[in-house]
Amino acid sequence: MQTLPLFPLPTVLYPGGYLPLQIFEPRYLRMVKQCLANSSGFVVVQSIDGLSASEEGRAPFYPVGCYGEIDDWHPLPNDLLGIDLHGQYKVRIHDYRAEQDGLLVGQCEILPAEAPTPVSDRYPQLIRLLQDIQKHPMIQMLGLDIDYQDASEVGYRLAELLPFSGDEKQLLLESDDPLARLDAIKSLIRQLGG
Repeated sequence: MQTLPLFPLPTVLYPGGYLPLQIFEPRYLRMVKQCLANSSGFVVVQSIDGLSASEEGRAPFYPVGCYGEIDDWHPLPNDLLGIDLHGQYKVRIHDYRAEQDGLLVGQCEILPAEAPTPVSDRYPQLIRLLQDIQKHPMIQMLGLDIDYQDASEVGYRLAELLPFSGDEKQLLLESDDPLARLDAIKSLIRQLGG
C-alpha cells in the first residue's frame, strides 16, 4: 500500500493517457508543488455524480483510479497553473482521509500491470477506427504514438477518445483483461449506433 494524494474529477485517466489540467484550488496547488518537489504524482479518481463525502460514509469517487505523473507545467494567463499529467498505472483505493485543507489522501494498492497482449484478428475494425480518429486535426495535436499491436493500448486510447458515459469509461478502466475491454468497446460502439 502507498499513501497517495487523490484528485477527484468528472473524468477518467488511463495508463498511457495524457490529461491537461488547470489547477487553482489551494489544496491542489499544494499537492502539485509537493509532487514536483518530490518527483512524484497523484491519483486521478472519477467523482461520482451527486455523492458528497459525508453521504452514507461512501467515498465520493470510484474505488479504482489511475496514478499519473506531471510531464510539464506552465503558468497560465488567468493566474492558474497548467499541468500535463501522464497516466502510469491503475490503483485501488482502500481507505482515504481529508487533510486540514481538504486534500484527500488515500491508501492505494498498485494493481498489476496487464500482460502484453497482442490484438487478435477479431478487432480489425477497432484498429481502423482508432487510426481514423488519430487523423483528426485535434487528435493529431496530441501527438499520440500508439502501438496498434498492443490490446491494452488500443483499448485505453479508444476508451479515452470515444464518447462513452462516465460509468462506461470507469468500467473500461476497471477491466483487467485487454481483450475483454476490446469486446466491451465493440459492444458500446454498437449501442452508439456505430
